[in-house]
Amino acid sequence: MRLQAPNQRIGVINALRAFAALFVAWGHFVAGQGKWLSLSGKYGYLGVHIFFVISGFVIPWSLYRCNYILRDYPRFILKRNVRLYPPYLASIAITVLATNFVLAPVYHLPRLTVTARDLLFHFAYLNDLVHVPWINVVYWTLAIEFQWYLLVGLMLPLLASRSQMARFVGVAAMMLSYFVIGHDRLIFHSIPIFLVGVFVFQYRAGLIGWRAMLGLIAVMVFAMRGPIGWIVAGVSVTTGVLIAFSTFHNRRMDRVGDVSYSLYLLHLPIGVTLIGCLSHWLPYSGNYMVVLDAIGLAACGLAAWMMYQIIEKPSQDMSSAIRFIHPKPDRASPSAVAAATLD
Repeated sequence: MRLQAPNQRIGVINALRAFAALFVAWGHFVAGQGKWLSLSGKYGYLGVHIFFVISGFVIPWSLYRCNYILRDYPRFILKRNVRLYPPYLASIAITVLATNFVLAPVYHLPRLTVTARDLLFHFAYLNDLVHVPWINVVYWTLAIEFQWYLLVGLMLPLLASRSQMARFVGVAAMMLSYFVIGHDRLIFHSIPIFLVGVFVFQYRAGLIGWRAMLGLIAVMVFAMRGPIGWIVAGVSVTTGVLIAFSTFHNRRMDRVGDVSYSLYLLHLPIGVTLIGCLSHWLPYSGNYMVVLDAIGLAACGLAAWMMYQIIEKPSQDMSSAIRFIHPKPDRASPSAVAAATLD
């Protein structure tokens, strides 16, 4: 299978990002709001696993198209930090402000105190490992994603090798960590989910055929049946198959997908805060909570678009300017190398 043309995007990925971010947000918005509303968001957490499969595909795919080798590792990590930290740090500030100046006065809650030590742990994504609460509970998933970047940057020479034995060794080593290391807030617990995306990358890069891809994904499903569960396995497989075979593309979903990272970061401090305040101030709000939820979602979308324009897009541009500059044999055309980005 040939690599995709350099000026094309895999349209379904942005649609999946949009769905995942909206699904997670809706799940948080409607939690505890009554039987039917709560039921509509019961599985919102699965959006996180959609993101994991996407990362399992996108990061190896982008690195492969950039002709990544191991000496590029420091520059790769720098690119990821430049891309992701500014929106993340901005969302920390917004969360603290929303908690201390909106939620605390309205609900008579204690103000949130943030120390330099807390910020340092957030900056290094270490909170779960040192047992320090996250300022925003969704940040635990960013920690898993960051661990994935650290891991895949080291493992890509094996995962993207033309040698079947090298690929087997890479996958076997990662799966061994899954069975041996049981901590659910470390990347190793989620390895089969990310590997679904990796196998799709190997298929789209022409390293394996579609039968081998589906067979390897089936093995991941079997591995997930106990520690992770069938529901997550099903969502992971569906996401992987869509990335592998779907040609879906929608411009509206593209726009939401573009701001999905900002939307994910802001849906609690903006959306949940607004919904909570409106339900507290407005009479008989229990009768029309779905309307307040929709208002909260719209407010999140607007805030996400603003943060994307002001912070996230400039961060993407700065990250794209950091290139792997040493000469290497091309796997793609020069224009493909120039166009490849780690979204």
